[in-house]
Amino acid sequence: MSRDGHVDLDLDGTTRRFRLGIGDLEALQETTGAGPAALLHRFHAGRRYRFRDVRDVLRLGLIGGGTPVPQAHAVARSLDGLPCIPLIAKAALVLAAALEGTEDERVGRPAGAAGPEGRIAFAAFYGAAAAMGLPAADLRAMSLWQLAAYIDGFNRARDPEVAADLTPQEEDALWAWLQGGSEDEGPPA
Repeated sequence: MSRDGHVDLDLDGTTRRFRLGIGDLEALQETTGAGPAALLHRFHAGRRYRFRDVRDVLRLGLIGGGTPVPQAHAVARSLDGLPCIPLIAKAALVLAAALEGTEDERVGRPAGAAGPEGRIAFAAFYGAAAAMGLPAADLRAMSLWQLAAYIDGFNRARDPEVAADLTPQEEDALWAWLQGGSEDEGPPA
């Protein structure tokens, strides 16, 4: 896996780069009606997904990986004649690369951040980016790992004395607040 969330895979005899940045994950969620983690789980479980979900992951992954949009759409249309199981495996790898980033350098990542159908609350990402002065276009181009590293670095630069990571309970409380807290409530203490 890579820090920017890309993975290079063979698709019908051609090695292609796939990448789902935050903006691509947002588009995937809007297109499929399910969160990326839920889709990944469905692919692994072998149920409750549609072939068009597989096609959408691969199409958006190609676009995020740098394939021109018309070419990505043409490749996605050509998938109908290919064996299904290898395509599902490739879609799962593309999603896993986008959601996990690199394993050799873990960045603090809150658990339990998914809503109904595994949907991601993207508003929390945009809010964090605004607080850090990060333009929305830059946020949308990042992988989840890159955003987590950016937030981690921002927080450490603002308060270098704070070295301890959040406990799992503190992470859960913070993400619950980010996803559903009202505007007049403050973050958990």
